[in-house]
Amino acid sequence: MPNQNQPRFCLWTICFAILGGYQSLALSTSKCRLRIPYSSAVQTSSRSPSILHSTNPLYYQETCEEPVLKQPSAVAKRRITAQSRTDSTQAASISLPVINYICTNQALLLLFASSAAIAVSFFSNNPFEVSSLHWNGAQDFHSLFDWQPSFSRVATGIFATIPVIATGRFIETSDNRDASRVNFATTNMVISLFGRRKSAVEPTASASLQVMVLSALIAVSSGISEEIIFRGYIPTAIFAMTNSLSSALFGQAVLYASGHLSKDAEPGENTLNWSQQLFNGLWYASVYQMTGGDILPCIIAHVLYDMHTLCQTWTEVNDQMDYTQKSSKNRMEAEEQTAVQRLQRGTGITLNPETVDFARHFFYAFDNDHAGSLSLSDCQRAVSYAFMNDSTAPDSNVVRDLFEQAKEQRYANGNWEPSDRLDFSEFLHLLVALRSNSREFSR
Repeated sequence: MPNQNQPRFCLWTICFAILGGYQSLALSTSKCRLRIPYSSAVQTSSRSPSILHSTNPLYYQETCEEPVLKQPSAVAKRRITAQSRTDSTQAASISLPVINYICTNQALLLLFASSAAIAVSFFSNNPFEVSSLHWNGAQDFHSLFDWQPSFSRVATGIFATIPVIATGRFIETSDNRDASRVNFATTNMVISLFGRRKSAVEPTASASLQVMVLSALIAVSSGISEEIIFRGYIPTAIFAMTNSLSSALFGQAVLYASGHLSKDAEPGENTLNWSQQLFNGLWYASVYQMTGGDILPCIIAHVLYDMHTLCQTWTEVNDQMDYTQKSSKNRMEAEEQTAVQRLQRGTGITLNPETVDFARHFFYAFDNDHAGSLSLSDCQRAVSYAFMNDSTAPDSNVVRDLFEQAKEQRYANGNWEPSDRLDFSEFLHLLVALRSNSREFSR
């Protein structure tokens, strides 16, 4: 980076780095951590599982907490409340004020950071063009505002999306408790932004084209603003202070990752979020360096990644909600009813029909394969959600042991059908055992 084009170590450079960085963190937090507080929808007696987080559908949160198994009528009351809140949310559908807030603040943040850069140039003994800022340590570079597309630049941006999508997908499919918390937060953010999908049952809900357009709007505003700031202004300032490419590379990534922390999140969730975004920040910066100081591929990769996350999450959540609503309306088979009755006799708890129906919503909400049964990974995620508000969650090894015991108990009851999945009654039994702090199924 030629010295004549950039200020060296000076007070204005320090102020610019600090102000630009922390303003970016504030906006990243408001955009990426749009959270709905976790709330347990079912409070239970000492021998009963916290079965469900919310009713119909799973992903709409409830703030009321009543002891369902002690007061059976509370289920019916909660169902009315949940349905009314669902109807209200679906009627509002897309949350335009929040989307407008996100996009407006991204624009204001970019304006603030650009103004800071101009101020640095104005008060510097060595003025420079803002568009000429770069930190690739070479004479040849692209202007920060050179966005003229070409095949190579667009193709590079598209291919640069693959690693960040792959990393995100790894977390999405993980049954780790911290990963589950990250996924629940993302799910709630997306469904709060875009609401339910339009269908014959929900004719006033959000159309897919609307969601795609608005996702693109959010992604473009985020991609342009955050890439110019985090892969343009901030690393340039760090490089000017340290004359070290590695410091600029890691410094901007640390600031970028820190912008995705939330005071409302659990430490493990924040750690996972921070690690993921640190990788993203390092990868985008590496793309900038590998392309000879070209910000456009970084913007393209960032936009495509954000749009993919928003659209894919919204589609998958709505598919799961549709499946949950449809499946939970089906009557329980006689064999399942008998198994639930046997569970009540063995554990001494009482589950009225409303509570059982309440639990079935939860069961189908985590049946990711739509098979009418849960795999071990499904059970791990469901347990993470059911025990979300507990100070400690059941160990994953305990869940695995109970899962295997459920299959053994199935054989002991004369059912020799081989299956690595649990049906509703077996899953309910697993939750009861976990809530009672037992490592064994009751016989």
